[in-house]
Amino acid sequence: MTLIVHDVDHEYPSSHALAGVCAEARAGCITSLLGSNASGKTTLLRIVAGLLRPTAGSVTWQGVETGELPAARRAASISFLSQRPRQDVPLTVRQVIQLARVRLEPSPSEADAIIESLELEDLLDRPYPALSVGQQQRVHVARVLYQHQPGGMLVLDEPTAPMDPRHASMTLEAIRARASGGATVIVSMHDIGLASSCADDAWLLREGALVHAGPVEDVLEPANLQDAFGIPYEWVKRNDGSSWLVPG
Repeated sequence: MTLIVHDVDHEYPSSHALAGVCAEARAGCITSLLGSNASGKTTLLRIVAGLLRPTAGSVTWQGVETGELPAARRAASISFLSQRPRQDVPLTVRQVIQLARVRLEPSPSEADAIIESLELEDLLDRPYPALSVGQQQRVHVARVLYQHQPGGMLVLDEPTAPMDPRHASMTLEAIRARASGGATVIVSMHDIGLASSCADDAWLLREGALVHAGPVEDVLEPANLQDAFGIPYEWVKRNDGSSWLVPG
């Protein structure tokens, strides 16, 4: 089921965050949302997830506007990871992950598989606030993946930003597995090279406007990136024969 963003505007009291955004995200694919700081990425993700009503326009998925979904149905169909999850939660790691199923049927075997895939087994009984920022992020990724239901949507705001490369790779593998299983996945990133290697499609924002959208190999062209970020980019060949996008 395709997610359709139609002519979305959003205004805050002191700023115009989004203007006329139109885009689509395909089920079974990872769509990477890219743009500079304050380009509107977080606002757009919150609107997509149904957590923020746009000033104008609509976001439609499975035949209904995401902002109109009742809380229970939204919890069962849309899993959202914020850019800055709370760090002062007075719970153990295990309890934070279990929060994902407050409105849903628990599945201990599914939880165990997610915990293992993100290497959280040795942290389960530790107080969540005692973890490093990168460890806390893995816990929240696990929580969101545990909440996710087959055929649902994952909306992730910079999920790997505080992680070391090993755990960032594990996290992206887990996200890719959900997309391969039919999920609609929209994930914001700052790492252009990472987006080019893991995403199927891309949305590129500049100052609240969607300036490019489509297959990732078409969107992440050096000219498009310079248009959005204001600096040159170039493809660099690596020793293994692959290419990586880097600032020129």
